[in-house]
Amino acid sequence: MKDIMLADTPVEQRAQILRDSCDQIVERSYTRKFDQEEINERRADLANVAIQKADLEQSLAEIRADYKGKIKTLEERIVKLRDELKAGGDWIKGDCFKFVDEEEKMVGFYSPEGYLLEQRPMTQDERQRNVFRAIRADKTGTDD
Repeated sequence: MKDIMLADTPVEQRAQILRDSCDQIVERSYTRKFDQEEINERRADLANVAIQKADLEQSLAEIRADYKGKIKTLEERIVKLRDELKAGGDWIKGDCFKFVDEEEKMVGFYSPEGYLLEQRPMTQDERQRNVFRAIRADKTGTDD
């Protein structure tokens, strides 16, 4: 199955095309990949938060009690940003598009942006045809 379905179609149109042509819409959680601009924003945000944390730690010796809560908040933010950067995206829950490839006997789940999220062998239930797959399988491209 393709890593990016409809790669030559604008991202804005992919979700609607995938929605119209998939076998089933399944709500799943998945990692949405950051584009380069979002990665740069997260890195800049991480650098700013780390600088703020360092400044607060320097003052901590003088006013430990006042700054303890602020540092904890920043630590949580750093962990969140670091984990998001490590994963290369943020964890979201939304509609995914399931496609069944009967020739390869594989099932693929695609994000609304058209990226392949998961690929696995078909289960026994998925081997039985539904109306959408029967119509798609009957088309040869020659006489339809």
